[in-house]
Amino acid sequence: MPSIPTEALLDVIVLIATVFEDHVAHARARPFVRGITRFATTPTTQGGFLRFATRPWKAEQKREQPPRLTMAGAMEKLRELTASAGHFFLPDSVPFTDIGLRSMQGRRQWTDAFLLRCARHHGLALASLESRMANLDDPATPALSVLP
Repeated sequence: MPSIPTEALLDVIVLIATVFEDHVAHARARPFVRGITRFATTPTTQGGFLRFATRPWKAEQKREQPPRLTMAGAMEKLRELTASAGHFFLPDSVPFTDIGLRSMQGRRQWTDAFLLRCARHHGLALASLESRMANLDDPATPALSVLP
């Protein structure tokens, strides 16, 4: 995959960072998404976004904060994003049993490996902020695109 793809499946963190201005990676994610021709989401990434947006969180001082959005507000934000120019939807059409266990290092990598497999299946890059996912990718034909 080229270092900056023209089309990409966004992983959950890129999706979140694109929408929320207070996210530490917003300044990286938003221009990336605006700079590509098309971006995809899946039920997995959409669900991850909704879960993040509606859960309590902790501010820098470790004080509990209310959810960023209400359930309705999160759904509306997701609808806005998926209605934006360049968005397309990919069904979760790749079974987990198609995931290779190459370099899997633990339970927290299942979703990463699945999204990487889904992107590869559809001929897309997987846009991520996580360079540590490279161990899951095929070095001969990489699909992972770590945001600059």
